[in-house]
Amino acid sequence: MPHAVVLNSAGKASLSGGSFADTLSALAGDSLTIPNFVNGGARIFKMWGIDSDSVLETALTASRFESIHDPQYGVRFNTPALIPGGAAVVGAHTMIQPPAKIPVYSGDSLVFTVTGTASDDVLVSWLTEYDDLPGTAGQFTDWATVNSLWETVIGLRCAPVAGTAAVYGTERALNADDTRLTGGKYYAILGWTVQTVCTTIYIRGTAFGNNKLGLPSGALDLRSDMGFVELSNLFQRPLIPVVAGYDAGNVFLAAADGEASTSPKVDLLMVQLRSNPLGG
Repeated sequence: MPHAVVLNSAGKASLSGGSFADTLSALAGDSLTIPNFVNGGARIFKMWGIDSDSVLETALTASRFESIHDPQYGVRFNTPALIPGGAAVVGAHTMIQPPAKIPVYSGDSLVFTVTGTASDDVLVSWLTEYDDLPGTAGQFTDWATVNSLWETVIGLRCAPVAGTAAVYGTERALNADDTRLTGGKYYAILGWTVQTVCTTIYIRGTAFGNNKLGLPSGALDLRSDMGFVELSNLFQRPLIPVVAGYDAGNVFLAAADGEASTSPKVDLLMVQLRSNPLGG
């Protein structure tokens, strides 16, 4: 049963403005449609977002009552974009935080409509966990395993740059700015820290079935160094991503923000393990 955690994002640059007058679109490579799965279940367990310059209200809807109450407004979220720090420097606000969750179902489509101010930019990102997602084989471990195999710890620099507002920037290889990972070793990614607020940072590679996996890095989330550990401990599931040193050139980071050309300067907190935690 391939367990998977997948990040998706939706956004819109330059809103029309008005009461739920704008609909967000999936960012490049992402989807608002839940992929087909047969076994197990799936759930959105973390969501965050931002309006670049003003307050925002978002309505998340889907077709099934079991997922989201109704197709009119569904689950509504308010976002106080000016707190803390003022417009353009907040990065992200929490919309769903574990243990809260929204069950989702195979083949359903999510719809995000927003009440915002004309010309503002909006970006929303979320993490969905799948008990069994065909076609993917994510490499994840848990905190107990990391502790039992702990050899040393490293903070690895990678500096992706966001694109235009509410658009992913160009992916940057994990070893583009810092080449200290050892080829034959395995590394657990606990989380990361950043210098500059940014709505979303994701990591993608064959180790995660080429799915995106990410965290918020806004003003309220600048210290996300244990972000994946906290998720794993909360759900008692293996949610800490693992990469091999040899694969560093095939693992990529990218950033997206409510503002253009943000460079968050990411330092990934990683534990070098004595052996492959997956038993290979």
